Amino acid sequence: MIQITADQIERVNLILSGVPKGAEKAMASVIRRANNTVRSEALKGITSVYAITRQNVRADTTIKVRTQKVDGGVVGMVSFAGYKIPLYRFNVSPTLPVQRATVSAAVLAESGRTPFAHAFIAKMKSGHTGMFERDGTGRLPITEFMGPSAAQMAANSVVVEQVEEKAQEVINKRIEHEITRILNGYGG
Repeated sequence: MIQITADQIERVNLILSGVPKGAEKAMASVIRRANNTVRSEALKGITSVYAITRQNVRADTTIKVRTQKVDGGVVGMVSFAGYKIPLYRFNVSPTLPVQRATVSAAVLAESGRTPFAHAFIAKMKSGHTGMFERDGTGRLPITEFMGPSAAQMAANSVVVEQVEEKAQEVINKRIEHEITRILNGYGG
């Protein structure tokens, strides 16, 4: 968990006691910067663990970053929302529709591609390209293979650990920076 210790808060309050609302402004800036770091590091972590690009993650995902004042304190939140991402957006071969080609895909960056015996790549009339499989013996219906959502990928223990470590590092650095900034007359 990412946290600001009581010692850090006490130190900020002590140093900025002469500046009106100085400690509150400093902590709000620190949390805002940490939230932005969480967002960017989560995307970096997802793309390092999973075989997907940042562009493909962001295309199907809403990432909300909020900083709120709650009961005399400041709380920062980062939330990921979205649907499952089509498997085609991950590491798939072939990438274009080819007749009678064995389709293979990998969700994790570390793993090799897994072949799918009855899968095929197709482009729909809407322009959407995906990896599909027939449900029965007829031409239709077909279903698209889906991978995990961005929220599921962001909750991966490796990604969470990487994000927490980087955010804590940013918080520790930014507290000193914000104290100096407010004492020098900026933002206060």
